[in-house]
Amino acid sequence: MPYSKKTMTAALAVILAGSVASQAFAADGFKDLQGVKNAAQIESLRDRGVIQGVKDGIFAPAEEITAAEGITLIVNALRDKLGLETVKLAGPSSYFTKVSDKAWYAFAFSVAHYKGIDLPKDIDPNKALTKEEFVFYLQQAIEATGGYPLIKIYIHIADEDALTTLYQGAIQRSLIMKISELDTAGKFNPKTILTRAEAATYAYQALTFVETHKSLEYLEQEQAKDPYQAEAELTGGSAIYRIVRDLELSFAAIDFSSVPLPNEIFPKVSNDAFYADALVIAHGHGVELPESFDPSKPLTREEFTFYLQQALEKSRHYPLIKIVPASIADESDMTAGYQGAIQRSLKMGITELNKDGKFLPKALITQQEAADLLQKAVDYATAHPDTGIPSE
Repeated sequence: MPYSKKTMTAALAVILAGSVASQAFAADGFKDLQGVKNAAQIESLRDRGVIQGVKDGIFAPAEEITAAEGITLIVNALRDKLGLETVKLAGPSSYFTKVSDKAWYAFAFSVAHYKGIDLPKDIDPNKALTKEEFVFYLQQAIEATGGYPLIKIYIHIADEDALTTLYQGAIQRSLIMKISELDTAGKFNPKTILTRAEAATYAYQALTFVETHKSLEYLEQEQAKDPYQAEAELTGGSAIYRIVRDLELSFAAIDFSSVPLPNEIFPKVSNDAFYADALVIAHGHGVELPESFDPSKPLTREEFTFYLQQALEKSRHYPLIKIVPASIADESDMTAGYQGAIQRSLKMGITELNKDGKFLPKALITQQEAADLLQKAVDYATAHPDTGIPSE
């Protein structure tokens, strides 16, 4: 039956407060997390009201997580991003044969159905969830908060044949986003029953991801404010965004213990700017952007070429190029630190000199010139696949 407005408001308050019937809130932290991997992440979720213990001060990290607990955990973790403020939902028994409208977890199941999470009609709330089931549901919830740009890669899973076919795509995306992980043998172990501690860790990773990444919808809206104009100058923020986008760089290949905010690295960058994540990604790949980087300042030809060349080389493994330096008529005008990258760019056919043999390093680059260089870089990357072997 549909929730009344009063019932819906009360149920929503339960979710937003992170407190559910039959589960006690531990005032002074959990007492049973000694030696538990990612204990700090579990405590962080507790402090934010996302999780509770089975009784006062006890989290029971090694216990199996049930579907009721797992779906509630997912909804609690992503509640602020799921747009629940004005929803009017029917009770879960309208969708699920084994979920009571009066159960403490009822509203979480209604939310999951409303947000398009593909739960089986006959899901048993008391049944323990496998790793692949929880990750499948969690990944769908992440994507319900908005689409996110992802690098186009395939991660080899040693026991892929053990995955349920329906879950494979979501699991791949979860691995790319670093929400879940493979074990040291490269296995996902899909049929393993998940513990409460493991589920909480994945929920923490999901919450961190949606809080530190911008959705495609947001990026498209912001990018529309910076339209392509062939003869216009290209600002630093837009340049790095286009380099990261066209070379398909992402957070997936970066080993951040925690993802820094853009303005923690670059004080002049707003965390809400459409290019903000791109700057962090470029930085994480080793592109040498100065701390004083000004995203509103137009780039010179030598600056853009340097950043583009570094992004290409540091995101892929190419053999070292032994080159005879090209004769550049205005080499004396170049910034010394950019010369090597410019020489390699010339050798790889990405940039070129003008008819007078000049590079014009201090000239501001136009959006059309940058687009041409980017296309040549993409063409080079396509024609020269990553060897997978680091350069010496």
